[in-house]
Amino acid sequence: MRAAESGRAEDRVLPDMYSDKPKLHERQKRHRSGELRTVALDTTFRCNLNCPHCYAFPFINKVEALDMELLKPALEEFYEMGVFHYVLQGGEAITDMPRLREIIPHLHPEETYLNVISNGWEMDPGIIRELKELQVDKITFSLDSGIPEEHDEGRREGCYDRVIQAIGDVRDSGMLVGLSTVVTHQSLHTPSFERVYDVAKREQVRLHLQIAEPVGNWEGNQEVLLTEEDTLYVRRLYDESALLPNGQKILHRDLYLEDGENCPAGTEFLSLTADGELFTCNFLQFTLGNIRDHSVREMREMILQSPWFSEQHDRCLAGEHPEFLARFMFPNKGKPKPMDATEVFGLERCPSACASCG
Repeated sequence: MRAAESGRAEDRVLPDMYSDKPKLHERQKRHRSGELRTVALDTTFRCNLNCPHCYAFPFINKVEALDMELLKPALEEFYEMGVFHYVLQGGEAITDMPRLREIIPHLHPEETYLNVISNGWEMDPGIIRELKELQVDKITFSLDSGIPEEHDEGRREGCYDRVIQAIGDVRDSGMLVGLSTVVTHQSLHTPSFERVYDVAKREQVRLHLQIAEPVGNWEGNQEVLLTEEDTLYVRRLYDESALLPNGQKILHRDLYLEDGENCPAGTEFLSLTADGELFTCNFLQFTLGNIRDHSVREMREMILQSPWFSEQHDRCLAGEHPEFLARFMFPNKGKPKPMDATEVFGLERCPSACASCG
């Protein structure tokens, strides 16, 4: 087993994604605020774990994934709309490697930044090598706690050690590596989170912080949500975060932008389930429709009729916005997911022939 402390942080040089993907750099430079940039793409419903806080619980092992011939036109639409960042997840994406092999070539990997999310259980040097050959740029591992026993309790015995091993294996491959952790009101000020942060600092990897949201196995759970004081504390941690060798802060949230804070759901971020349902965010389980029936452009134009998604909000809608939570999240507890966004938000679907949708 690789020692977690192996290698001096100052000797670690992060790979430069643009040296291998100059077209990605050019594509990213063309992006403008408010344009679509990121898609969270569920490549499979399959998962090898059963985590107590899984947000995707309503969909795990639900059905077979959408046929590739139906998926490819939507992927091309994403490309034409300017997407340059894909988060490839599940389920557990690597439990269906044939599916990943099919999907990635249609993401224009030479022009897009590809990040595979994994729980680390099945990650090994062979899979890492194959993902690199597929032009994946980064592998991000979920880590619930920096205390091994706590992390394993919610997943599987030995899972913590496999994540630590995989961090080193990914680094050895020359790829980028990151960590993702979910914080609740209860965990934010405990050694559980502090030691996750310590791992990120020690290993010199980016820590993607996700806040607790009342969906999936936590549907309707208000006790786990961050308080206003918690949110301010997280922002302070971000402001005080040390830098990685490439100049990025170690601590990261998608909400934090150079010119302020804004929830990107619907405008710069969309999520597509393995069976083709389009969400504004994977935590907002209100479907804009299915790519079998509607174009991505049409569905995005439809949801942008709502000020909840067309206007700026300085906090996460699904986990930090009191009015949004009270109006749309808590009242829909227990209802089958996904729910129809046109009904939830009182919208009319844009006719497929309308000029704005192409």
